[in-house]
Amino acid sequence: MTRVAVLADVGQHVYHVGDEAMGLAAADELAGRGFDVVLLSRDPEQTQDGYGHPAVSTLEFPWSPAEREDYLRRIQEHLAGSSSLPESDPALALREQLASVDAVLIAGGGNLNSRYGWLLYERAAVAAIARSLGKPVVVSGQTLGPVLTARDAQTLAEMLQGAQLVGVRESTSARIALELGVEAAHGLDDASFLADPALPDDGGPAVPQDAVRPVPRYEAPAGGYVAVTFAPGGDDDFRRGLAAALDQLHAKTQLPAVFIPHMGVPGNIDADAGMHAEIAALMATPAVLVPVVAAREAARLTRGASLVVTTRYHPAVFALSAGVAPVALSVEAYSDARLRGALENWGMADFVLSLPALQQGLLEEALLEAWERRAETAKHLKAVLDSRTRDAGIWWDRVAAVLQADTAAAPDVAGLPGTPSLSPSARLEGRGEWVAAETALRRQFYPQSLLAARLTAEDERVQSFTAPIDRALEQEQAAHQRLAGSRTVQTALGLHSSLSKFRRGRA
Repeated sequence: MTRVAVLADVGQHVYHVGDEAMGLAAADELAGRGFDVVLLSRDPEQTQDGYGHPAVSTLEFPWSPAEREDYLRRIQEHLAGSSSLPESDPALALREQLASVDAVLIAGGGNLNSRYGWLLYERAAVAAIARSLGKPVVVSGQTLGPVLTARDAQTLAEMLQGAQLVGVRESTSARIALELGVEAAHGLDDASFLADPALPDDGGPAVPQDAVRPVPRYEAPAGGYVAVTFAPGGDDDFRRGLAAALDQLHAKTQLPAVFIPHMGVPGNIDADAGMHAEIAALMATPAVLVPVVAAREAARLTRGASLVVTTRYHPAVFALSAGVAPVALSVEAYSDARLRGALENWGMADFVLSLPALQQGLLEEALLEAWERRAETAKHLKAVLDSRTRDAGIWWDRVAAVLQADTAAAPDVAGLPGTPSLSPSARLEGRGEWVAAETALRRQFYPQSLLAARLTAEDERVQSFTAPIDRALEQEQAAHQRLAGSRTVQTALGLHSSLSKFRRGRA
């Protein structure tokens, strides 16, 4: 059986539904095609228990751009034989683990950018180690950029150019791939069709028992609900604006808002759960606060809603494949590239609004239109579903073919496209006056947001190199001041002054 190492952002102390969902989905797809999956994790024991697959430790890169660039350089030099890493370096242990697999899959995510540069460099290192061992590398379901320093863009290009197959999940990422000299398949997010939880009391699991452990069910309100997920951030006006929009939506729907956090420490009121509690406290209408739940359960709850409202990416992904209308609010260029890309893949890009749209009351109008047209939206998404299901199947079949390329079990790939991409689909356009107003706002807002983020990334990189020099200079200055103020130096200066006066007097 072909053994594949899968790298995803799993096993983190702060649970992230989207990251875990992509890891789970990739493991499901590979296991369903007969692969033996090994997961690279920050907490192998936790991951192995939750996934039902063996897990080993991945690399952890420093956050500082200067330090992560240096660490990757040292790993590359070791692989090239021009220098050696210390015996205790985790990269050597990882190389031993990857030597025991047949191929490597870098599962989907939004981390191939300078904003999360330590994750980009982790992936670049894993890919470099795999290539040094002669293992095929596939990169699946990625967002590229849109913020990349010049150095990070070079690192990303080298990583992708060395892969046997690359998949991205938005049209903007496909364009960036071409700019980097890479032909990438434009597909869906890896977790688009994440299987429902395997429940112990529902007459049979929805996925194989060896692929996932049973997870507890969270009972949503009977009679329908609006699923809501907001990432933390923004000021008081931002929270009040969201609360007001949800109150206005309730006046139309009479459905409670069920807040489903996607990031946080289980059992804590932090991250998304903290943001949700603050917004709910500002609302005058019913709100249900759900704790952090496992990825499959979060997906099930989202898919069961009548409408989805979110600033996060994966609630929209779960909604679209389930035929549920999503309305997304993107607060800056990075989130807009992902959210607009996700909805664009299903012909619904109009229903991603910009941050200024909230400030000008356009979000309320979009939510009301989405509610009134929910049956039309469900019909539209159902019509797109067959082609998107087929697109995803073709992608994963191609992934399987590449991962098995050096084995006798490799399938016949003559009928599979080399770089499968999404098939054309119809669009569901917004009809209200809010659409034109939102278009005008985003044309001004997002270029400015993108430019500011790129300048910040370049500035942070420069500072990471100059900061150690600045600290050393400050330490030298402090040492000089301490020395200058010491009794010994003060005595010496006094003697020097007296001697100078004596010499002038004799002259």
